[in-house]
This record gives sequence, structure tokens and C-alpha cells, in this order.
Amino acid sequence: MILLSVVGIFLFCLLLGVPVAFSIVIASAIPILLEPLVSLTQVSSVMIESFSSFTLLAIPLFILCGGLMNLTKVTDDLIYISKALVGKAKGSLAHMNILTSIFFGAISGSSVADVASLGRILIPAMIKAGYSREFAATVTAASSTIGSIIPPSILLIVYGALAQTSVAALFIAGIIPGILIGLTQMAYAWYYASKNNVGPIDNELIGLSNDDKLSKIVAIKKSVFPLSLFLIVIVGIMAGIFTATEAAAIAVFYVFIVAFFLKKQRNFKEYMEVIKKAATDSATIYILIAAAALLSWVLTYYEAMQPLIDFLLVNEFNPILFLLILTVLYVILGTFMEPNSAMLIFVPLLLPVIQGLGIDPVVAGIVTVMAIRLGTVTPPYGLSSLLAAKVAGTNVLKMMKHILIFVAVYLVSIILIILIPSIVTFLPNLMMK
Repeated sequence: MILLSVVGIFLFCLLLGVPVAFSIVIASAIPILLEPLVSLTQVSSVMIESFSSFTLLAIPLFILCGGLMNLTKVTDDLIYISKALVGKAKGSLAHMNILTSIFFGAISGSSVADVASLGRILIPAMIKAGYSREFAATVTAASSTIGSIIPPSILLIVYGALAQTSVAALFIAGIIPGILIGLTQMAYAWYYASKNNVGPIDNELIGLSNDDKLSKIVAIKKSVFPLSLFLIVIVGIMAGIFTATEAAAIAVFYVFIVAFFLKKQRNFKEYMEVIKKAATDSATIYILIAAAALLSWVLTYYEAMQPLIDFLLVNEFNPILFLLILTVLYVILGTFMEPNSAMLIFVPLLLPVIQGLGIDPVVAGIVTVMAIRLGTVTPPYGLSSLLAAKVAGTNVLKMMKHILIFVAVYLVSIILIILIPSIVTFLPNLMMK
């Protein structure tokens, strides 16, 4: 009964246009106000305590790191590196788009930033090379989802904090799934290019030398900075030298040194804008986390999820089936809600069930983030698709054919992970014994 009342109040508030975070607080607070044994002081303590997690400090640091990276014009370097690696394969520009997203995700972790930064360069080039506007926009939006799986990922940090799961393990676990998504997307891109006879492009179209040997030498030089940043974060975490939060702080310091002294970006006004943007984005996430902490506490206090847990355990519910249902749920939620908001609401709800069924929390975390991030591609929310469509000069309705294909390709990766969880657990087990 308490669960139904909380959900009902929450949905009613959303229909009235109340922001998500405040809708959660109102829905959680009303039952508590009717409980004589609970004080408002206790409620506020729960919300304030949610900020005390050392892990959450990584969020503003990684957001700041991504902002500083943009000042170094690293996007141009990543595109150059991707082209040098792809060469003149069939569908090379589409492959390059996907590969650049993998690299961009490894230093940014933001899907929307991926589309905004890379789309303005790659989408016009793809259209000029013979790809349809709709395909160019869709492959850019779809490949941007990799940024939330490849570490560092803000969504993985949030999930780790909510589920009390090692962020370091989640980061390392996200590497193979991220690459898997990229490879499946590249396979379809090759098929599309072959079917539509879209050949390799001239290097000069995207500002590279036609001398392949020279291009590779330049690419190696350009890769030093982004590769070294990725290695500092991942190898440092894997080796146990520092935590994910400490890695974020080191990454910020390293990027600042490179931007200020090597790239000679010394406009302090730009640095202040980056800091303000990081602070604003972080505050939004923190407010949602506080609201989610209250919701989780209320549901625990009333044991609202216990009937569902008992039902699943008594009937020996299959964990694989549950993860498949979870995937469908999160894909639907991500279609209508901002990923952070959807995850902050439903992870606390479903976490007791995941624990009760004995599902590996790292596997559950990767499946959750992969499924919920798909919502940035699928309309009506589909922020990445909307932004890519605008850049390409088309609309999401015309892109739907390609969107559905890329969604199907993406779901194949999720299903493989559910059926073969070692895809996720292999690296954490190997590196973090």
C-alpha cells in the first residue's frame, strides 16, 4: 500500500509539472509526515547524509575534467587518431565516428557532449561522403551511448553510490561492454556502407594528409595526451594506487597542466565558465541523489519491497529473466525520463530484489546503465538523436528506421552480457583480486 501511494503521489506531481527531484521528496515525505515515530530532523539527516559518500566527490571532478578537456581542443586529435586507425576500410567514416565516440567516452563520459562536439564535424563530412543525413545523425547519436559505459562514467559513479558497489569495479567492468557496443555498431555500419556502396573518403575531406604513413606518425603524437590520461585513471585504479575519486582529482590536475602550459589556453574567463558549468551540473545530480536517498529510506522503513522480494524468492524467479525484464523497464523509462533521474528513482526500489536473487551487483550495474542510456537515442526524450538531427538538417521521424536498427544492435550487446556475465566480470576479477 505504501509503495502504491508513493508512486501515485510521485506521478501526480510530475503531471502537475513539479521537477523530478521535488516530486520524489513530496511523494516520500507525505507518508513520513503521517508517521508519529519519525521526525523531520530524522528525514533531513537522511538526505544530508547521502552527500557524505566520498565516492560522490568524483562526479564534479570528472565533469570538470571533461570541461577542461574541451579547452585543449582534444576532439580534433581524437578524430585524427580514429581516421588513422580505420584507414580506407569500407564505411571508414562511419567506423571513424564510432571509434571517436569510444575515445571521447574514455575522457568525457557524456553522451550529449559527444554529439555536440563530434557531430558538428563528422555529420557534415559523412553527408558529403555519400551517407544519408538520417544515417549520419543516427550513427552519431547511437555511438554517443558508449560514453556512459566506457570509464569514466558519471552514471556508473551514481549507480555505485546508490547500490554501494565498487565504482572501480564498475569502471573496469565497463571497458569490454563499451568495446562490444562499438564493434556491433561498426559491423552494421560496414553492412550499410557495402549495401549502399559508400566508399572510403579522401583524407583531405576531414583535414588529414593523404600520406598514410605521415598520418599514422601524426596520430601517434596526438594520442599521447588522451591515452596518457586514460591510462592514469584506469591503470591507477586497477593497480590500487588510488580510488576512483582520487583518480578524478589527479585527472583534473593533469588536464589543467596540459591545457595551461602545453596547449597555452590561458583565458581565465573560459576556465571560470567551465567551473561554473561543472558546479551547476553537479548540483543538479546531488539534489536528485538526496531525494533518492529519502525515497530509499522510506521504502526500507516500511519494508515496501518485501512482498515482491518474497514472491520472487518463493517462486525461484530466474535471475536471467529478471535482468531481461529489468532491461525492458529501463529502456522504457529512459525513453521518457532523463537517465540520472530514472536511475535515482528505480535503483533503490529494485536493489533489494537484485540482492535477494543473488545477481552480481556489477553485472546489474552495467546492464542498468546500458539500458537506461539507450533513452538518449529513442524518442520522445532522445536528446542525442534530437541534437544529431538538428546538426544533420533532418528530423527524428525520418531517422526512425535507422534508430530502430541501432537499438536492436545495442540490445543484442545487452542480451549477450546477461547470458554471458563473464563479459562484464572478467576484467574486474582479473585485475581486482
